[in-house]
Amino acid sequence: MWKVLAADDESYIREALQKLINWEKMDCSLEKVVSDGQELLDGITGSMPDIVITDIQMPGVDGLQVCKYIYETSPETQVIILTAYSDFEYAKEAIKYSACGYVLKISIIDELPEAVEKAIGNLSRLKKEFETTEARRTEEPESLLSQVEQYVEENYRNKITLDDIADTMHVNRSYLSRFYKNKTGVNLFDAILNKRIEAAKDYLRNTDMKTYEISEAVGVEDAGYFSKMFKKITGVSPKEFRKREKNEETK
Repeated sequence: MWKVLAADDESYIREALQKLINWEKMDCSLEKVVSDGQELLDGITGSMPDIVITDIQMPGVDGLQVCKYIYETSPETQVIILTAYSDFEYAKEAIKYSACGYVLKISIIDELPEAVEKAIGNLSRLKKEFETTEARRTEEPESLLSQVEQYVEENYRNKITLDDIADTMHVNRSYLSRFYKNKTGVNLFDAILNKRIEAAKDYLRNTDMKTYEISEAVGVEDAGYFSKMFKKITGVSPKEFRKREKNEETK
């Protein structure tokens, strides 16, 4: 079944998504419905959904930021925008991030199934394209994987994009994203983030660099985002990690 994640800050929309849409009929599983964009991003990182449904206007992280993140890190994931009439022009901005469609909230029961079917059609097409490309490639899959991992190892401290890696490997960005996920079981940019966090741990253990300096040194421009991701992955903030490591050394 196709995995679906959704976010909307209005409770009646969340309830409609959970109770009024026949997901099984569309061969879909609604994994989770959350109330804000940050929680949605966290869920995307953890469950690697096929389809994401997001409100365009939410406090904190909004739908456009969600679209941008998915476009940059997991282009095969299909995004459907939920919008009110007043947000319609704003919602069209999401098209530049390859959102596959948008649904008016007042018509969600009628319009969403059609949008989901379109997303499924896109996913099926991408899957066939991937399989066709796999069949045509003369290079061994392990060779491409090792090339990607070598590129990441050499460049993760810089700002790198999926396009950068795909261009270097001479493959389509969507193909590369799906290929890496199929071979390793993780999203390529989650793997890069984990590598950056491991490098950051070394800086915290062995230097007196400030958090923002470490963030820059491991290729993350936004120090606030770095600290948030560090805590999500390790369970502690960079400051707490450094303090804990120093305490361990003195024992």
